[in-house]
Amino acid sequence: KYADHLPLYRQAQILAREGVTIDRSTLAHWVGFAAFELEPVHARLVALLKTSGKLFADETRCPVLDPGRGKTKTGYLWAIARDDRPWGGTDPPAAAYLYAPGRGAEHAVRHLAGFHGVLQVDGYIAYDKLTEPSRAGGPLTLAFCWAHARRKFYDIAKGGNAPIASEALDRIGALYAIEADIRGQSADARVVARAERAKPLLDALKSWLDAQLARVSGRSPIAQAIRYCLSHWTGLVRFIDDGRIEIDSNTVERSIRPIALNRKNALFAGSDEGGANWAIIASLIETCKLNGVNPHAWLTATLTRLVNGWPNSQIDALMPWAHEKIPT
Repeated sequence: KYADHLPLYRQAQILAREGVTIDRSTLAHWVGFAAFELEPVHARLVALLKTSGKLFADETRCPVLDPGRGKTKTGYLWAIARDDRPWGGTDPPAAAYLYAPGRGAEHAVRHLAGFHGVLQVDGYIAYDKLTEPSRAGGPLTLAFCWAHARRKFYDIAKGGNAPIASEALDRIGALYAIEADIRGQSADARVVARAERAKPLLDALKSWLDAQLARVSGRSPIAQAIRYCLSHWTGLVRFIDDGRIEIDSNTVERSIRPIALNRKNALFAGSDEGGANWAIIASLIETCKLNGVNPHAWLTATLTRLVNGWPNSQIDALMPWAHEKIPT
């Protein structure tokens, strides 16, 4: 269901063709019980991610059946992710999802409580709440995403005859070429390379954007794209001075694609509880994939240990990246 995006009703049909009759409701019951057993592992995964110095975050729709109305309501899966491999970090990559009934800033505040560091996001205004001095534990530092800024120019340029948008894409492309060259280097080495190669390009880009904005109609799409860049500039250039920060938030974008595929195939979760179960299991399966661990083998071993009373004091040994280290 979560690793290969195969809805339970289709699995029931496949099993029936082979002479194995298991009702979809029974499969759903099993999923719920598995999520119940895995909840402490998910909670620990989230807690471990929050000890990181830098995370990605994003959110995506999670349609949920609204009992009594015969319709669906819109819930959200909020994702936090870590991947330090581009700068040689030693913490294992991971992704965790947390269900919420909405997309408001209060959910961002709750889900990221306890995290202190740099958060790389797409510029969604809800994350601004995390930068307030009154935030418990202190404000977070936000880094923004050049892929989102680039997309606004791309949408204009693909229609043709858009010289400003096309030049913006070329200038942003030069930044990405530098990033491709230094990927895998240490954080310190990336800072040096960016200062020497990327910063002059960014300084020139900002001056150019200011000049173009003065030339175009204030209500035009190109003006809106330019204003997006300029209004987010501080967060967009934060990667220059911190080698742990990526040029974009594509890491977490990739992590929410499986959610979108499940949403497309399964249409909706059966309840808010089902949305929470979705978050628990999908987090652990996606983290298995990020670490090259077979999700089925990990689930088999982990559920077996949990139902046989695995001690909570050793829960770190159940993390997907530690799968091969679990004693038999």
